[in-house]
Amino acid sequence: MILADEDDVPEDKGPPSRSPHLFAILSARQVVVLAVPSPTTKHSQALTYNNNNNLNDSSSTLRKPLQRRRFLSWRSTLVALVVYILLTLVIGVPIILKVRIHLSPSLPSQTSPPTRRPDPQDNGKYPSNSLAYTTPWPDKSTGSTENVVPSNGQFSLTSNASYVRDFGIVFGDLYVGVNPDQSARNTVLSVKMQTSNSSVFDQTFTCFSLTENTTDLSLYVPNNLSPSDSILYNISLLFPQSEDPSQINTFGTFLPLFDQHLGSFSNFVTFDKVSLEGPTSKITVDSLSARRVFIETSMQPIVGEFDASDSLVLSTVLAPIEANITLYNDPDSNFPTFMAIDTGNGNLTSMLTLFAPNKMQPLRPNFIANMRTFYGTLNSTVVHDPSSPPTSIKIRAENGLGPSSVTLDEKFQGIFQVTTKQARALVTQGDAQSTDPWMPNLQRNMLTSINSTARMDGWIGWGDQPQFWDVSQVGEVVVETSLADASLYFLG
Repeated sequence: MILADEDDVPEDKGPPSRSPHLFAILSARQVVVLAVPSPTTKHSQALTYNNNNNLNDSSSTLRKPLQRRRFLSWRSTLVALVVYILLTLVIGVPIILKVRIHLSPSLPSQTSPPTRRPDPQDNGKYPSNSLAYTTPWPDKSTGSTENVVPSNGQFSLTSNASYVRDFGIVFGDLYVGVNPDQSARNTVLSVKMQTSNSSVFDQTFTCFSLTENTTDLSLYVPNNLSPSDSILYNISLLFPQSEDPSQINTFGTFLPLFDQHLGSFSNFVTFDKVSLEGPTSKITVDSLSARRVFIETSMQPIVGEFDASDSLVLSTVLAPIEANITLYNDPDSNFPTFMAIDTGNGNLTSMLTLFAPNKMQPLRPNFIANMRTFYGTLNSTVVHDPSSPPTSIKIRAENGLGPSSVTLDEKFQGIFQVTTKQARALVTQGDAQSTDPWMPNLQRNMLTSINSTARMDGWIGWGDQPQFWDVSQVGEVVVETSLADASLYFLG
């Protein structure tokens, strides 16, 4: 084994090795220094250096064939090899270790992050380059960190936890809201973690990536957890009560096994796009207003109050959905506002309020709404905002085996269809009064074209039913189920 002299060893430009056990393999073209982890060391490091210029002589030496002594037996060769290995371990490793320590700068403190963190007193200023670091908690079973993050831009909170692999092992809570402390001026992201033992703790990572308008949090859990292990997270993101509201372009989560709770943001935070995802994540929203909202989970309920102007999607499986929804549509837009609520096996309950400041009878649908459940009760009420004129809406409510009931207010105008297979189809009209804002003299009427036990089709509106119309202009409501009653109720 050929050892490089101290002067021939290149300068170490990589991060310092933290392992106390080192060994080295030297060749004529490169030096490879490998860190062998001890039981208490989290990571091993391998650093490779090219050393073509300084080891040319050594390369020539190695290429020169060695003279053999033909009279040595194979036993002598084996003994020499054993002696060679022992000498390498006893003499070579300490020399390399000495050279390595001599070249390495002083190790940073265990509690210091590898890159600079934003200064909480920096008035929200951040460098243009990305700040990325992993929280270096000490070796224990609990830890916490609190970071000042940008109040605007994009937010991403993710975890690599798996429902299939980590169910019953990894638990978490996320809360996003407004800081109750009125004196707070910064947005604060806090993470707390507790594990069943220090060994599991040492294998977890909490990583941040921050720029002036981006906040990324990534949680990494080991993929070899046993049923006796456990990891518990508690995450909070609090926005300040500032006169200048925080502008969030995109807010997204993917946190399996987390309960996710969004509070009420009042006028302190405005959202453009919001996406909340995570298998087996219970999702609760006190009040959320955004242009686009997408929420998807499974085996856990979705409950909340939502306001959307472009699209709203709520989806779960084997759990109920309860939603109070307000939809807005700009009459100058070329597209309707879209809503979809879907649960594979659970009750679906929704209260939908429509608002579109139409100045004339709409030439396209203002809203398209789809609601579906396979087995459970479907109940939906659709009304207009008191300040909104009549709008054009297409509604479809589908149920596989459970009963379905849809209620529309006195401003709805269009065709209806109510069908079932093994139960009754019911359509009724209340006595609420309404007036066509564009033709006030017309009376409101309901006409039925098909009236049978399992199906009822017809039209409701002001004046006489149009004989010819563009299908894109007329309102429509469809209520379907198979083995239970399907009901449609008009308030007037």
